[in-house]
Amino acid sequence: MKRLFTFGCSFTNYVWPTWADIISQDYDYYENWGENGAGNKHIHSSLVECNQRNNITPDDTVIIMWSSQAREDRFLNGKWFTQGSIYNSTYPAEFVDNFTDLTGYLLDTVTYMQSSYDLLTQIGCNQHFFSMMPIDLDFKSNKWMSTVEKIVPAIFTKQSPVISKQILELYAHVIQQVKPSVWETIFNGDWHSRDYHAIGNSKIQETEELERFAEQYNAVAGSSWPAFNDFINEKDNKIDASVMKEIDEEFDFLTWRYFIKSGRIDHHPTPLEHLEYLDCVKFLVSDKARSFAAHWENQLKTLQFEDKFVWENAVVKRFGV
Repeated sequence: MKRLFTFGCSFTNYVWPTWADIISQDYDYYENWGENGAGNKHIHSSLVECNQRNNITPDDTVIIMWSSQAREDRFLNGKWFTQGSIYNSTYPAEFVDNFTDLTGYLLDTVTYMQSSYDLLTQIGCNQHFFSMMPIDLDFKSNKWMSTVEKIVPAIFTKQSPVISKQILELYAHVIQQVKPSVWETIFNGDWHSRDYHAIGNSKIQETEELERFAEQYNAVAGSSWPAFNDFINEKDNKIDASVMKEIDEEFDFLTWRYFIKSGRIDHHPTPLEHLEYLDCVKFLVSDKARSFAAHWENQLKTLQFEDKFVWENAVVKRFGV
């Protein structure tokens, strides 16, 4: 029996099929251990637990899509606490200021990678390492880090470039096992590069995005600004031009409104974009798997505003579930 085990964050297990689900069409048995917001600590822990429960053998295939690095995964009160990037989370500012470090996150990531690689090599199974974001944190030359620096400059006040370089050199072999990232291959280094690719009007993420947008808008809104609901529904044609200029230039809210109303409010890859990623990293899949991706892409495109996307992976047996 051909068994497939996959690991990652929401780029691996999501509300619509991902690369993992596409590949699974070519296997007899499949477990998707990906989890929304998961970081590389969670991924490594999941791999070890999966092996304990399933006794991974040389006949099995294990594929990991490593996530972005600055994530704080914790097992609290009987379940995993995964919020994604520490710099966009509910962690207290004091914790972020005093206990986060980009070099430390890099060291964590390569340690998890090396440990996973050694375990899977010892087992002798078929293993593949994918990535959501670049692993190489060369702070000044890496385009991703340059982009992050513009958004959250404070995170660069505590890091050790010299040590980071040493880490990259020491773990170069395992880093070379990781395929180019989704961010580099599919989005060309810019999550907004495919905003033209509308993915329907599903409320899967729209409610969350609108709530976040409304909170940001209301926090800075001037007395002459339109109410948020009027703004988002573009009932602002009677608003003074100077006010609209302030909204646009100071906060870029007109651009965000365009992104939300254009349909591409969710930058998780669509099924066909996931398939494109597999092609980019030269991972071969069957015609059956390709048809599967095309089918679910069509389902995603045809969603109506009130629809809920109908897709859900089987829940794997694990701690905290």
